[in-house]
Amino acid sequence: MENLALSALQLDAKLVHYSVYRYQIVYQKFDETASGEQLARKVAYELQRVNGFAVLTNLGNRGIISLKPISQLVIDLPQLQASLEDDGKLELDSGEEQQQQALQRLVNQDINKAAWKLTQDSQGKLAFKKAASGNTEIFEPSHSARIKARSIYLEAFCSVQLSPEVLADGTVLIGLHLKHSLLAKPDISLQWVIDKRPDWISSINKVRHRYFESGKAPLVAEFLRVEESLKGDSPLPHLGKSLVEYHHEKGLLSVQQLTEAASSSLIKVKYGQNKADHVASLLEPMFDFDTLSKIDSVFLNNLAKDLKWSLDDRIKVSARMVKGLYLPNFNCRLIPVDYQNLKKSSLQYEQKLRFANGAKSSREQDVLRYKAFGDMTRTQVIPLIIGKQNNTERNQRLLCDAYQALGQLTKTELPPLKKFPAPVENANELDARLHKKNPTNAILLIGLTGKSDKVAIRDTAFSYGLATQFMRLDHRANVYSPSYFNNVAAGVFSKGGGQLCAIDDMPGETDLFIGLDMGGVNVRAPGFAFLFLSSGAQLGWQLADKQQGERMQDDALTNLLEKSLKTYLRSSDGVLPRRITLHRDGKFYESIDVIKQFEQKHSVKLDVLEILKSGAPVLYRREQLADGSKKFCNPNVGDALYLSDREMILSTYSGAELGQSWGDKVSIRPLRLRKRYGETSLEVLAQQVLILSRIHGASLYRHPRLPVTTHHADRFATLRQETCIDALSKMDRLCPVYL
Repeated sequence: MENLALSALQLDAKLVHYSVYRYQIVYQKFDETASGEQLARKVAYELQRVNGFAVLTNLGNRGIISLKPISQLVIDLPQLQASLEDDGKLELDSGEEQQQQALQRLVNQDINKAAWKLTQDSQGKLAFKKAASGNTEIFEPSHSARIKARSIYLEAFCSVQLSPEVLADGTVLIGLHLKHSLLAKPDISLQWVIDKRPDWISSINKVRHRYFESGKAPLVAEFLRVEESLKGDSPLPHLGKSLVEYHHEKGLLSVQQLTEAASSSLIKVKYGQNKADHVASLLEPMFDFDTLSKIDSVFLNNLAKDLKWSLDDRIKVSARMVKGLYLPNFNCRLIPVDYQNLKKSSLQYEQKLRFANGAKSSREQDVLRYKAFGDMTRTQVIPLIIGKQNNTERNQRLLCDAYQALGQLTKTELPPLKKFPAPVENANELDARLHKKNPTNAILLIGLTGKSDKVAIRDTAFSYGLATQFMRLDHRANVYSPSYFNNVAAGVFSKGGGQLCAIDDMPGETDLFIGLDMGGVNVRAPGFAFLFLSSGAQLGWQLADKQQGERMQDDALTNLLEKSLKTYLRSSDGVLPRRITLHRDGKFYESIDVIKQFEQKHSVKLDVLEILKSGAPVLYRREQLADGSKKFCNPNVGDALYLSDREMILSTYSGAELGQSWGDKVSIRPLRLRKRYGETSLEVLAQQVLILSRIHGASLYRHPRLPVTTHHADRFATLRQETCIDALSKMDRLCPVYL
């Protein structure tokens, strides 16, 4: 394991005890609906603005800390008035979590200043900006030489994002995340799309501001629609002015931008849960892969070939792009990571999946060899084609092929498909048919074409308690391979109550796993709890009440835990679990006191583990070649590097699992695990995560990167945003409807 490393550098000094200037915030006027942390962050940002963007941040709800004395101590805005009182000096302790996070934000700000100096010295070869994550991104300002594919509306830039990580011992790692960023060309706005490519409008999902406040990244919004009859200079009753007048007062736009905005289309966008009006010329379309697949698939195919980039090259290029970076306020440079105090490990996962008749394997796809561990509980699979014009012999044959693939999974022989029911045109026709006769204990295998309203059809089926597995009938002929039909069959099987495989001998004492997710932004959707036994069997899902912000309220978390335990007791004849492990998708902002009270009430031990799917530095293996040069490659499954005894970076994938064409051309994204509470060791918790990442239920050839607990929660969050909640409430909670 000595050759395991991170795509990161570190500062040449430890910040274990670092002296800063401390101030207390005194509020005179503030938004009483905002949280204390939000207010303190707002004060910190406004103080930065009036103090020449000094390196400072909040410490908790009432404190401000700065690397140097602050000269301007007053904030006087219409909605926020506050002043600072000098509170002397403070020595930040990198081992205390709140101070560690504050120190990390200070380092992040100084990286931004270091990037400015680095790009100034690069003679135009480099530029920098603040990314949406808040981290600094250094990029080459011209189209990447690696990308041969060209278009009139899009450019691809090589960029590296720097993410600081302060460890408990004061070591500061700087993660290097290299990628190609796809951006609209400077003259391409949403107005250009409206004028020149109106057929693209329905495929644009997100837009980005073409302007920004100093020190902040451009905002991103969800694009909803064009308001046909309104322009940027149209008076808006709710504003009492036009948007051009509004932006003129804000002072962020150039004269040319304001002139163009006056005649530009008015559009509707959404920031989180809040809808707003905007002007098309002030926004650029965001061209992600999903959008490009719909508007320009030929270009996307050419682009995808160029985006293949070996990890070996990525590591070398990222190091070259940050060479010479110097943090002026901390007086630190970047040096190679010292791995002496970072423990490395290779966690085991082999032969942990069990199939029919006791057969064991490490891959879920081996169900095709051994048959499934547990058969379906739904007794009918009903094929249904949407659209009379689609009721062709070819399409019926495609559905039959999927049904035949299902027979490879089941231990019991499936009855033959004797006839197809008459097709339905839309959700209304399906509703009328099911109202007359609703098949019992059934799952619908539905064939769709591009014009079918999948969401409405699914909601209709859900309202009658029917599980659905959709299958497209309009792919190119070469898409319909055995692997395609096998994945469709796996989806039918899992939604039909079957269990493809069980987990054999899960490490540790956990009998019940709970995956906890918070959906949405700002006012959030209900929290989701997904329950799994240590065998990998799903016990269903639970919902909490809507939440405000990132934190689930104490009573909601208590209620969710109570319902989860009640569900488990039904499956265990009233026997308590030895231990419950809670997997939190993202940071655990909830109260640990709630966990302790639950333990005491039920005499059940809990572990709480944060599972962070982004932000961790890339793991890689390095080899010394015969000529003395170094070669870098992707990690193996189970490769792990400990940042402390409570925090780890874990690879749940390997390059080999991605196949020959992609395995050495992309970098594997590891997970970051943080133990927040409990007695189980981090190593055992990580082994559990690794094994739970080997199962999915409807994807035999690509297991999830996340453990199935939080992966299913993430998929459910997406489904819940699309579906009718009343219809969803009719579904059996044991059915993985989100797959």
